[in-house]
Amino acid sequence: MSYNANDIETLDFRTAIRTKIAMYLGSADNQGVLQAIREIITNSIDEYTMGYGNEIYVDLYEGNRITIADRARGVPFGTREDGTDAMEAIFMLPHSGGKFNEKVYQNVAGLNGIGAKGTALSSSYFKAQSFRDGQCATLELKDGIKTSLTVRATTSKDPKSGTYVEFIPSQEVYKIEPINIDFEEVKKMCRDWSYLCKGLTFVLVNHISNEKVKYLSKDGLVDLLKDEGGKLIHKTPLHIEIKEEDTEVEIVMAWTGSRKEEAHAFANGLENIDGGTHITGIKTALTNFFKKRLKDVDNSDVYRRGLYYAVSCKLPNPQYSNQTKTKCVSPSLRGICQRATTKMLGRFEIEHKDEFGKIVELLGKELKAEVAAERARKQVLEASKDIEKNQKRKVFASDKLKDAEFLGQDATLLLVEGLSAASSIAQARDATKWGILALRGKPINTFSNDDEKIYQNEEIKLLLSAMNIIPGKYDSKKLRYGRIGICSDTDSDGFAIGLLIMCAIYKFAPQFIEEGRLCWLRSPLHITTNGKTETYYYSDAELAQAKAKGLVKGEVQRNKGLGSLSAEQARKSMFDPAYQRLDVLKPDEDSLPLLTTLMSKDSEPKHDFIFENIDFSTIRE
Repeated sequence: MSYNANDIETLDFRTAIRTKIAMYLGSADNQGVLQAIREIITNSIDEYTMGYGNEIYVDLYEGNRITIADRARGVPFGTREDGTDAMEAIFMLPHSGGKFNEKVYQNVAGLNGIGAKGTALSSSYFKAQSFRDGQCATLELKDGIKTSLTVRATTSKDPKSGTYVEFIPSQEVYKIEPINIDFEEVKKMCRDWSYLCKGLTFVLVNHISNEKVKYLSKDGLVDLLKDEGGKLIHKTPLHIEIKEEDTEVEIVMAWTGSRKEEAHAFANGLENIDGGTHITGIKTALTNFFKKRLKDVDNSDVYRRGLYYAVSCKLPNPQYSNQTKTKCVSPSLRGICQRATTKMLGRFEIEHKDEFGKIVELLGKELKAEVAAERARKQVLEASKDIEKNQKRKVFASDKLKDAEFLGQDATLLLVEGLSAASSIAQARDATKWGILALRGKPINTFSNDDEKIYQNEEIKLLLSAMNIIPGKYDSKKLRYGRIGICSDTDSDGFAIGLLIMCAIYKFAPQFIEEGRLCWLRSPLHITTNGKTETYYYSDAELAQAKAKGLVKGEVQRNKGLGSLSAEQARKSMFDPAYQRLDVLKPDEDSLPLLTTLMSKDSEPKHDFIFENIDFSTIRE
């Protein structure tokens, strides 16, 4: 294949935008579309930052048509000295705009003269209107090509000043089918901006769903913390606003009941989702401050357990790591934010002694938990070594484990209560694909016991060995069995055993449950005998329903447990496809927190749940 000078192409700005949109707006999917919206809104925010206009309107219509309007100065229009029009320069020409001039704009988001052009030139239809000085200028584009530029006198129906932008993202540019503007994401953007721009009102209307929302913050980042931070362990948030030369910094933080660290960073109104030097400065200050008050802490992350914090910086000419400005790397921010955080912490320690004591108490508990976790990690390591050793040697307790003849993804390991139940199931199963592990009594509760005790439990280690689940090294491709089938009695004790097994698997390998590999092989609760014919019912409700339909004939016997089933009864009721009930156990997102609540050591949440969900007036003596 030849390659010469004629193969070198030069793309004009419009073509570059439309063929390489990800280079300018970060991606060529729906996130790129959101960035196109963001670019226009930030122009209006920049106007507010400079003291013009206190309302921004965002409207979404059918066909992904979106409009954005403000009541600021309106963008300049008219002929420039070089003969080009100012509006064309703003929306069509590369590296042009008023934000290069610090006399015009200071501490604003857009500085490279690209953003609005990315939106305009990547749209199938684009219109910009500027209202100022009694005139209205209108620029219209189709597929990034100018179709008209007109100027007229304003009417009584026009706003006195401001900018109106309307556009439809092009399906040709954003190579996704279909384009779908996520109104919830647009709402989140504007809600976040309202916290950063105290006094700026955002009015959003979704004309498709007839939804209208309004965002206005009076206390800025403090409102953000109150709205999003969750339950605080101390009443008063930490808050500071400082200015050093031409840079303004606002920081707010509080420790919450969650163990998760959550940070939000902004520079000139843009969220830096990847952090930056402002976050680094805050973390450094936290480490230096608390290491003097909590000794023997090697992991500085302990200081930020449960910490919710946000920082907003306004500075001239911020530096970013990329065009989409997800990470701010301005060197000056590190020192300023570190000094501001140190000052804020010191002031809070003096002015709110009791609340500061609660913070120190929380971090002290986290320190103890860190020590315990390290001890647990050592237990995990030892347990893993034992399990891996069993795997290499194929050493298993043969009186409890009866392996399937063919192991792998198609095989299922049945967990049963005791050796007597295992004997019935062993005779009923297809030994080629069903293995059996007999458990002794109820498994250990992995949610309420210390890790050290859990990892010393021999049955837990046997279960993990039989499955080849290595704590911290889960690999579905290396499992000895593709599924686990809980095979317990159909009564309260059996359900409890099943729940404890689920807790154990969830602790060591939550991915196993998420992949739908944990199942419950149900045994019959009732057996009816009519001559030589037996019929199986797996719950009281099933039996009652059959009785109501007149289907129950002969003697009804309540099954006492797996051990009471004959081998033939077990084979037919549990392994015959006509009767088999093999249900996948895959809790949803709401169930897992409830599981943690009810199975944990802490009794207070259990007490609250019982009294909130049980009507005691219905309980008889």
